[in-house]
Amino acid sequence: MVAEGRTVAERTGENQNYELVADMGNGLIIAKVKISDLREQDINARIMKTEMQKQLTDNIKKRGQLESLPFCALIEGKIEIISGHHRIRSAKDSGILTEIYVILDISGLRRSQVAAKQLAHNAIAGFDDQSTLRELVKIISDVDDMLESFIGKEILEEPMAELEKLLSPKVDFDWRNLTFTFLPHQIKDFEKLLAVLQSINPDILGIAPIEAHKQFMEAITKYQQFANVKNTGAAIYAMIRATEKVLGDVGFDGSTEWVQLTTIFGSPAIPKEAAEVIEGALKKMIEQGAVGAKNKWQAIEYWAADWSAGA
Repeated sequence: MVAEGRTVAERTGENQNYELVADMGNGLIIAKVKISDLREQDINARIMKTEMQKQLTDNIKKRGQLESLPFCALIEGKIEIISGHHRIRSAKDSGILTEIYVILDISGLRRSQVAAKQLAHNAIAGFDDQSTLRELVKIISDVDDMLESFIGKEILEEPMAELEKLLSPKVDFDWRNLTFTFLPHQIKDFEKLLAVLQSINPDILGIAPIEAHKQFMEAITKYQQFANVKNTGAAIYAMIRATEKVLGDVGFDGSTEWVQLTTIFGSPAIPKEAAEVIEGALKKMIEQGAVGAKNKWQAIEYWAADWSAGA
């Protein structure tokens, strides 16, 4: 293999702090190194509980060696640990190892690449100290390095926000989050929960029974298919406009209290023959100007008033 015009063997000869074991290609080798020559990163987000670290040390004592190779990099003549800080610490604490085998990157990584690879290896297992993790992310200056780190969006929010400012035109607009909650409880439970939620967030307006969830989602899905709209928010907005039109058609403006006819008649439907009689009379009243197209309901009021007067 040739790296920067020199073979691995030639580059190895320049460094007395590791022994070449095998050339893996692409700037990676397996090397034998002294634990005392390994340098930890100044910032490392990977955390291991004390009991876990002790168990790892005990395992190394029993095995007499590491069961997986740490990943290191040759940076300015020094070997820096990228992945395996805790394994190397336990190897040192075991008291039986002075040299270990590592995968060593001798390609000459930039500091941004070191941070990216450190995050990528850390993402495999364990957990991270979030504040330290954000400090590491700030070191990364290259988009490809950021992608390679495989860190979640919640950690990359601040750096990505800065990147988006450079890649996208600035658009300012007001927005709010709306949450639709459907729960399978009785109305008393709804009211109790609503009281609790409103004490936490006064912007919460209400909740609905879970039976309504299916119809809600079906209505949104149908409109998205009908109008070829992918954005759920746009579909909900269209449903709002449709509702406003219905309310406008009947003349409801919120200034007076309205009552659903079902509370008076006990049913939302009537026999077909009765409906035909009502439709005929209503049509005649509209033609004569007795009621308007937006206040057809007044016909019922007039009919009831006539009946009451006749009585």
